[in-house]
Amino acid sequence: MLLKERFAITRPLEELEISLVRAAAADPSLLDPMEEATVRTALSLARLYKVRHEGHDVGMGAFLTPFREEVSRKLAPALSGKKPPRRDQLLPLLGGLRESTLRTREDLLRRFRDRLPPDAIDREIRNKALVIVAGGGGGTGYVYLGVMSLLDEAGMKPSLLVGSSMGAILSLFRARVARFDYGETMNIVRGLSWRKLFRIISTESRYGIPAAMRLFLRAGIGRHFGVASEQHGTGLRLKDLPIPTLIAVGGIRRGMLPHPLEFYERLLRLTPRGLVDPLAVARKVQVAIGALAELFLRPEMMVKLHLGADDDTAQMDALDAAGFSSSLPGVIHYDVLREDRHGHALLDNLFERHGLFRLIDGGLVDNLPAKAAWRAVHKGSIGTRNALILGLNAFSPKLSTPLWLPLERLAALNVAPNLPYAHVVRHFKRTLSPIELVPSVNLASRAVELGRNQMVPEMPLLRRLLAPLPAL
Repeated sequence: MLLKERFAITRPLEELEISLVRAAAADPSLLDPMEEATVRTALSLARLYKVRHEGHDVGMGAFLTPFREEVSRKLAPALSGKKPPRRDQLLPLLGGLRESTLRTREDLLRRFRDRLPPDAIDREIRNKALVIVAGGGGGTGYVYLGVMSLLDEAGMKPSLLVGSSMGAILSLFRARVARFDYGETMNIVRGLSWRKLFRIISTESRYGIPAAMRLFLRAGIGRHFGVASEQHGTGLRLKDLPIPTLIAVGGIRRGMLPHPLEFYERLLRLTPRGLVDPLAVARKVQVAIGALAELFLRPEMMVKLHLGADDDTAQMDALDAAGFSSSLPGVIHYDVLREDRHGHALLDNLFERHGLFRLIDGGLVDNLPAKAAWRAVHKGSIGTRNALILGLNAFSPKLSTPLWLPLERLAALNVAPNLPYAHVVRHFKRTLSPIELVPSVNLASRAVELGRNQMVPEMPLLRRLLAPLPAL
C-alpha cells in the first residue's frame, strides 16, 4: 500500500485520539483513566498495520480492517464533531469496545504467534514515540531550546528530529547527546560570535549559491561535533548522531536559477562593521526579499531533499547538512571547499541523482517538514509507527513584526501542506528577531524563557499522549 493511502486510513483515527485526549485533559470528569485507556487502545489497535520485530516488519493491516471499520463507526460521531465529546456519548460504547478490542488482540496474537511475540504487538499499541519537527526562521528559532529543555524535564526524549534552516542547526544541538543538557547547550550559544561564524569574503562556489556572508559553521561549533579544524575532514555524520535526525535542504534544478550567480553575490553589500550591526543587516536583508520571493513562488525550480532519510545521505557530515539547510540565497553562503573526498563524492552523487545545480536553504522549500517526518516514521526508520509528531514553527506570520511579515507569509505557503502531518503544532508569536543569529547570553536566555512559556499550555496534552497506555 502506498504511504499516501496509509495516511488516509490512519490519520482520521489519530485525530479521534487527539480529540479525546484534549477533551479529557480539559475535563477530568469526562472519563476515568481506564475508560480513557479503553478508547485509546481500541484506536491504537485499529491503526496497526506493521510491527517491527528483530529488524523485520510484519504486516497485519488487512487482518484488522473489520475492527478498524467498527471502531471508526462507533467513535467518529462522538469524537469528530466541532463540540467536545460528552461522557453520556462515550460511556455506552465502552463495554462493547473493550470486549471487541480484547477479542481482536487475542485473534491477532494467535494468527501471528509464529512471527511476533505478544510483547512486540503490545509495545506498538501502548507506547507512542515523540518526533520533533523544527522550522526555520533565523534567530526566531532559539525559542526551540526552551521547548527542548521543558520536554527533557518532563522525561520526553525525542526518537527523531527533523529540522529546516535554523531548526536544523538547533536540532543538531539536541541530537548530539541522548539527554538534553541545557547548561552545555547554553555554553555552545555563549561561545558563538558573528566574527567566528560569518565572514565577508569572496570564495569559490561549488555546491551553494554565493552570498554576501559566508557561513563557517564548522569553525563556530565544529568542536562539539568531532571537527578538529575548519580544514579537517568529516566530523559526526547524520547516521552517527545519538538521536536520528533528518535535515531539509532545497535543490535548484539545472538551468532553473533565475539569475546568474553573480547577481546573488551582489544582493547584499555588507562591510565588516555593518556585519556586527543587526539593524544594518536587517536593512540589507530587505533588499534580498524580492529575490527570495521569486524562489518561494516558483517551486517548480526546486527539489525538496531530506538529508538522512536514506542510506546515502545519512553518510553526510551533519554540519554540512545543516549548513546547506541554512544557506539563504544572496544572504548566507555555505559550501564544502575543504579536502574531503568522501564528502565531495556524496554531494556529487546527490547532484547527479536529482539533476541539481546548487543547494539552498531548506526553509525555501519545506520550512516545517512534518510530512518528511511522517514518511520517515511510516517507513520504519525509528522502529515504531506509533508516534506523536510535534511541529515547532517560530516563523509564523506576526503582525507585530511587519518588517518580516512578507517573508513569513511566503514561508507559510510551504508550511501549510505539512500541517496535516503534525499531530500538535505550536506557532510561536513571541520570539527573538530573525536577525539575532548570534544572540547575547541574555537574549538567548530570554528566547529559552519565551519558548518554555509558550509551550506550557500544550504540556498536559503531550504528557497524556506520550504516557504508556495501561494494559486492559
